[in-house]
Amino acid sequence: GWGTGEPLAAIDFAPPASVGGCIPTDKWATAIADGVVVRSGAGVVMLDLDGDGDERSGWVILYLHVATDGRVPLGAILKAGDPLGHPSCEGGSATGTHIHIARKYNGEWIQADGPLAFNLEGWIAHNGSAPYLGTLTRNGLTVTACKGCSDLASQAQAGK
Repeated sequence: GWGTGEPLAAIDFAPPASVGGCIPTDKWATAIADGVVVRSGAGVVMLDLDGDGDERSGWVILYLHVATDGRVPLGAILKAGDPLGHPSCEGGSATGTHIHIARKYNGEWIQADGPLAFNLEGWIAHNGSAPYLGTLTRNGLTVTACKGCSDLASQAQAGK
């Protein structure tokens, strides 16, 4: 759970940058599915996929570290790929600008790896040997999480 590093329920994505740390970016984080924003504030956007407006039921996506400037408002209806805000360090502990994505089903956090692993356009999440060392795999290509990555393979974008 929170503060222990387990279970590993989230994945992090950082925008391309020439320097590390908590820096503003003009890059957008985008919705991974259609839904309605049921919480927006303090670095958080919660996207309710079943549209009932209750983050305790059905599938809900958490986006953490969403900058105040440009963040979608409560009640916004989003389609997959719509911008929801800019990656930042707002809303919790962070050492660099990024978006932290996790899922809940009926109020329970779902691990990033396992029987219901994150699947982002065919990119499947897998746990690494320690927190923050996981991988995404698609069509035989594996991208390993790393601090300060700048290789082309690590720069995944929606639709690519």
